[in-house]
Amino acid sequence: MTDDRDRALHELFGALRGEAAAGAPEFHDALTGAVRRRERIRRARRRVAGITAAVAATALALIILAWPITGGKRVALVDLATTRWEAPTDFLLRTPGAELLRTVPTFTTGGRIHL
Repeated sequence: MTDDRDRALHELFGALRGEAAAGAPEFHDALTGAVRRRERIRRARRRVAGITAAVAATALALIILAWPITGGKRVALVDLATTRWEAPTDFLLRTPGAELLRTVPTFTTGGRIHL
């Protein structure tokens, strides 16, 4: 009885080995696939490096061409002293009595404060 069970178990494992072997690729095919994947990765890295170099060169060219230099000095395109900008929320900063914070009080000899 043990021989029958052993033989049946041996046949089942043999069938299982046969199924596993049928689904597994050949060693040469696995190596070829690995070489192809490695080559694909190399091409992708070269492409990314090329794109990065192109972007860096473009950015450098834009910086150099857009940098206004006259006689070694930087040129101001807008005179900031002549411009005035007021933020849309500046009205929130104007509070009642704010003029008291902008002036310095003076004391008189009579004990009164003048603003």
